[in-house]
Amino acid sequence: MTVGILLRTGPYTSQNVDTVYHLAKRFLAKGKTVKIFLYEDGVGNIHKEIKSPQERNIAEMMSELAQAGAQIQACGTCAKFRGVKKADIVENTKLGGMAVLVNYANDCDRFLSFGF
Repeated sequence: MTVGILLRTGPYTSQNVDTVYHLAKRFLAKGKTVKIFLYEDGVGNIHKEIKSPQERNIAEMMSELAQAGAQIQACGTCAKFRGVKKADIVENTKLGGMAVLVNYANDCDRFLSFGF
């Protein structure tokens, strides 16, 4: 089974990224394929310079998911609007276009969306 996840909220603005992280970890542990697309403010979740001193490190959480096999892509246009460049994102993640989101939605058995 392939599970797609759309995340539209940025780091430290809601519990959405935590929910996505824990769901994705569970799906991966069960041998499922996980595809995450970050849109709008969600692109900030893979910015490798996130360094919250007393909170969980969301960039590290996203990196962990990518290393565990989750496919994580962020909207390149949304990233550009927010000043996020390819060199700014964590390893094993990518910037892509809306066609990636469409393909994720078409390829997935289940598709979840998290936003405001």
